Amino acid sequence: MKTLKLSALSVVVLLGGCRGWDTEERPIHLIKNMDTQEKGKAYRRDSTGLFADGRMSRLPVEGTLAQGQLVEDFQFEEGIDEVTPGEPTQAFPASVKSEMDLNVARGQNRYQIYCTPCHGPALDGKGTVAGLALDGGPRLTVAPPSLHLERISKEMVVGKIYSAIRNGVNNGNMPSYAAQLSTADRWAIVAYVKSEQMKKDSSVPLEPGKVAGPDISKGATAEAGAVLYKSKGCNACHSVDGTRVVGPTFKGIWGRVEGTNAGDVTVDLAYVKESILNPMAKIVNGYPPAMPPQQLNDLEVESITLFMQTLK
Repeated sequence: MKTLKLSALSVVVLLGGCRGWDTEERPIHLIKNMDTQEKGKAYRRDSTGLFADGRMSRLPVEGTLAQGQLVEDFQFEEGIDEVTPGEPTQAFPASVKSEMDLNVARGQNRYQIYCTPCHGPALDGKGTVAGLALDGGPRLTVAPPSLHLERISKEMVVGKIYSAIRNGVNNGNMPSYAAQLSTADRWAIVAYVKSEQMKKDSSVPLEPGKVAGPDISKGATAEAGAVLYKSKGCNACHSVDGTRVVGPTFKGIWGRVEGTNAGDVTVDLAYVKESILNPMAKIVNGYPPAMPPQQLNDLEVESITLFMQTLK
């Protein structure tokens, strides 16, 4: 009797020892069930020989999209113009326009949470993060601009503002907020920003197109350059009094030889134009590659250079 009990106990211990071990072998089952069906398991070796690389987990087929990844409304999802693919939309999507009042209210709430720290509650670029660090230097590589600047309030179409929220700008100086804000909330913020710009300047339409800057129809002038210096946001990074900020000061820079990552250059019309349209071509030594390309015509560029020549 004692021997029989010991034998039974040994069988129980033996069977118990076969359970719970990490193995690729099939477990012992007296009754087959779903656990023993022929199937592959993710993160396990392919024991069937079906796949040449021996992996059971497979990568998605190249060129395919999973369900839910297909974007049908590029204007709403990406801020892209429906008529001219690749260009930012100048008009709000229909779903945003139909509920504009609600979107403005929602946008104000989201703006106060996510945008105020940098752009400030008054949209003037004077948020807490935009202030000076403890060592007296700037906290950010590129200071956040006032959203009331002409280049933003009058010239930046709604799709471009949406893209800045969705994708970020200035090499990550402003990161993407796609993870924090839904597509609808991004558009709501754009609606709120545009509504606040309209309050400050009643000439700004809700769906803006290109609005002219200073009158340079008769030729470039230094006076027009001074206006463009502020309206295009040059003053956010370039001082006119010799103070070092994000970019080189304009004071005394005209005609000076500057060292760049592409060698020494003379600051003249050709260099200034290249720096405005393609700022990454030649980066002045000691300054970060932070300037985004600017869309200025030849007369606007010439006006800015004339203004620079007055800053001796």
